[in-house]
Amino acid sequence: MMKRALSISATLAIVLLVFLAGVVVGGHPVDTGLTQLPGSLRSVVLGDGGQDLSGQALDVLRERYFQELDEDRLERGSVDALIASLGDPFTAYLDPEELARLRDRTNGQYRGVGLQVAQRDEQIVVTRAFPEGPAEKAGIRGGDRIVSVDGVGVAGKSLEQVVALIRGPEGSKVKLGVARSGAGRLEFELERATIKLPVVESRVVAAGGERIGYVRLSQFTRGSSAAVRDAVKKLRQQDLAGLVLDLRGDPGGLVSEAVGVASAFLPTDTIIAVTEGRKAPRTELRAHGDPLLTSLPMVVLVDGGSASASEIVAGALRDHDRATLVGVKTFGKALVQSTVPLRDGGALKLTTAQYVTPEGRNINKKGLRPSVRAQDDLDTPRDEALREALSTVVGAR
Repeated sequence: MMKRALSISATLAIVLLVFLAGVVVGGHPVDTGLTQLPGSLRSVVLGDGGQDLSGQALDVLRERYFQELDEDRLERGSVDALIASLGDPFTAYLDPEELARLRDRTNGQYRGVGLQVAQRDEQIVVTRAFPEGPAEKAGIRGGDRIVSVDGVGVAGKSLEQVVALIRGPEGSKVKLGVARSGAGRLEFELERATIKLPVVESRVVAAGGERIGYVRLSQFTRGSSAAVRDAVKKLRQQDLAGLVLDLRGDPGGLVSEAVGVASAFLPTDTIIAVTEGRKAPRTELRAHGDPLLTSLPMVVLVDGGSASASEIVAGALRDHDRATLVGVKTFGKALVQSTVPLRDGGALKLTTAQYVTPEGRNINKKGLRPSVRAQDDLDTPRDEALREALSTVVGAR
């Protein structure tokens, strides 16, 4: 009985192979329907290795295109198109040079013109020109929109691509085309320099007869939370009546540093934010370590350039009634990014999760609206928003 079953199976297998051979020889795989077979079976029958559509298209181009191919360019173009189809401006492929620049920025140092920029509604906007940097000396200021680099328009380019164009060797020059409200288009020629980001600035400010601590954080780079803690430790020795944490123009950075900064002002184990993604389990980010100031009146100063990690800190301190937000609506980027290395030495920077504030608010594309509205007038030497923040702190006593 078993021998008979084996004989029948062998016969059927031979018939099937003969049939498939005849189909492949006698008709196109698409016409015969063989391309619709499951991947593993299709690869055996058709010998295409189970390639996806882009791989098959590249093979056809290699074999039949009438000119020599720049395969690196083709591969980069296909990856960029794949990512663009997501409709997520914060997910991007970084080539090895772009990845190196990102790492430099994360570590707080780079070669460029001293600008902090962010992407808003597909525009590249200056959030801050660092003091004594080439851009600040030339007159570029917060709110300016970069429209061209060395005569090439930046429309349609990612933030990383524009940053890569602006940066370059120390001593080299770059021309920036800038659009400014009320002034039209302006052109600046700048000489690049090594820029060491002033991550934390702190001082004591007199307001209403009181001594108010002031801490400005420019970006959540590696070690920035420790720098904030050091600044607060020194300030609290000076009999403060309150504290202003200035996050204006801070585009964010490392989520771990945001948790570290918030932990300086909230009781241990307090929820700072909750993250969750399709492949990322729900995670509660909680305050850790010894808090430094948990009751002193406090204001967080924000604006449209305050994004991502800045909004994590501002949202946590607001939701726990630890601080009053002063300024204008924040950027609205409630997304968590990860960088995954690729075999070419580059990386994929992608959105892996989104976060909500401790009270469950999703502020993505909405931002945080301050309780007290205040905005600096760039045409005056005074900092009107800071004045309002100081007044708010004094009034909270």
